[in-house]
Amino acid sequence: MKNWLYCLCVLPLWGQAQGTLQFNQVLVFTAASGQQTVPANKVWKLESYSPSQARRYTYFGFWGNGSWSTTNPNPCTGATSGSFSANYFSHAACPSANTSLSINGQTVVPNSSQPIWIPSNGTVEITANPCYSGASVNVGANTPVRDDTQGTYLCGPISISSGAVSNSPVVTVIEFNIIP
Repeated sequence: MKNWLYCLCVLPLWGQAQGTLQFNQVLVFTAASGQQTVPANKVWKLESYSPSQARRYTYFGFWGNGSWSTTNPNPCTGATSGSFSANYFSHAACPSANTSLSINGQTVVPNSSQPIWIPSNGTVEITANPCYSGASVNVGANTPVRDDTQGTYLCGPISISSGAVSNSPVVTVIEFNIIP
């Protein structure tokens, strides 16, 4: 009985917070933001982590000859008959290995079912190395081109240059004030 009463008295003390959280603002960070530090008397909750959706173009060349039809109409004119000679391009997502998220100097992989809380003076940093397009694509106006990755036809003009592709994830945090 004595132990049971002791538990009833002590348990509420264990559940006491060190302050109340008050919403302050929403912050959005990318690799261009650099290392960010949680200000004093604040706490951040990592709300979302969106990996880069950047695409790199890997090939451009002659796709082949074909015929337009009702199931494959010309994307520029809508014609459902006639033959064509088309070029194509293909693309792929930039490798996720080119990016990372570090919290307090430790690389983490966020899990949407487990929130990450970052205390005052904690740090958040996103790093992103660009990936590279190996192909330049220049398609004139009203010229069909096949997007081989999607298996569809698009209508020019389309112009894509080879080289570095911006490849930054986006992190959203909610900042709370700690009210004593």
